[in-house]
Amino acid sequence: MPKTIFQCFIFLFFITNINAQTVREVKIVGYKKTKTAYLERFLCVYEGEELDSTKLRQDEQILRNLDLFSEVKPVICDTLGGCIVEYRLKERTTLIPIGKFGGADGVLTLQLGFIDYNFRGNGSIASAYYQYYDRHTFHAFIKTPYIKKTRWGYSVSILKQSTLEPVKFLEQDVRYKYDLYSLELLARYEFSFRNFIEFGIVPLYEKYSPENPNGVISEQAISIDTPKFLGKVLHTFERVNYFNEYRDGFFNFAFFEVSSAPEVDDNVFWKFQNTTAYFKRIRKRGNLALRLNIGISDNDYTPFPAFVLDNYINVRGAGDRVLRGSRELSFNAEYRHTVFERKIGAIQVVPFLDFAALSLSGQSFETIWQQENQALFAGLGLRISIRQFSNTIIRLDLSKDLRNTKNGFGFGIGQYF
Repeated sequence: MPKTIFQCFIFLFFITNINAQTVREVKIVGYKKTKTAYLERFLCVYEGEELDSTKLRQDEQILRNLDLFSEVKPVICDTLGGCIVEYRLKERTTLIPIGKFGGADGVLTLQLGFIDYNFRGNGSIASAYYQYYDRHTFHAFIKTPYIKKTRWGYSVSILKQSTLEPVKFLEQDVRYKYDLYSLELLARYEFSFRNFIEFGIVPLYEKYSPENPNGVISEQAISIDTPKFLGKVLHTFERVNYFNEYRDGFFNFAFFEVSSAPEVDDNVFWKFQNTTAYFKRIRKRGNLALRLNIGISDNDYTPFPAFVLDNYINVRGAGDRVLRGSRELSFNAEYRHTVFERKIGAIQVVPFLDFAALSLSGQSFETIWQQENQALFAGLGLRISIRQFSNTIIRLDLSKDLRNTKNGFGFGIGQYF
């Protein structure tokens, strides 16, 4: 008992002594690509102030949450003129490939490209990829979160998207060839760390026509070729702590857009979507991950309503853009359990469950409860985390339809959500 009391006294003395020290200098070491000014904007420990152990731990976690470093270690060095706080970092490789490969019902999908999570060393993201989803798609994107020392940032996206889309008419179902060309320009303003809003305009050009015009009997199955204008607002609030491949906390992403096609009609189409995700560390090796997505849009009939049921978006194994609707409800759950872990990375086994339901465009909300407008899949996945590279988790998922005999598989880089 006296030994325990003595240990507690020494601990309290040590903490008190740390908090009473004046910070003589703050150093950040161990990085090459990242710019010093970018890292310093996030720190709470400053030169000339008394050292606060709470702020020290806060800085450590913030640097981890940037997801640019595989190791973050604060070290305190005592000197006669005060203490030196040194953050020792091990920088990840942030330029990595984009890769997805999957299939369902004998249809294969492919995505190849690259992404840099620390382009120009200031937290900017730059990416470009090619995608084959029955047809060919190309996309290039850059996002700069901060312009110099301000809270403002911007993003630019150029997209040429070509897909085959399922469209339901009373007389028949028709597959459409859909082409989209867009230039997205968004401004970004940060209220606080990982709490920001984005807004801007998107001039775009849409073209769609039946894949097999000779087989169309519905008079509604028309072709359209028109420019459109779109405005959007996005809000992100994230309180997720990162520990390499582990996550703990929650985030919420809200998205609202309006669009019009003045050459077709004077109507304005609107869409709202909200995504909430929750992550919970379970002991040392477990990680629960949940995601809920709710979407609603203008319910005037359109052959291309806002929401889609798709293998890569909401239900693993469902297939390639198998259904579209004007309202969406989807839920994803998975448990990531680490079966092997070393300093360089880890291997996780991931049982998962995916559900999504859509209500049909121009019809009542009750159609969302019809089984033919839903998908329910469960499966087992494997994750291989390589900590040296940013967001590099090799993902393999095998899934099964719990209501029918359909099976699916998916391969990609990064967690599903």
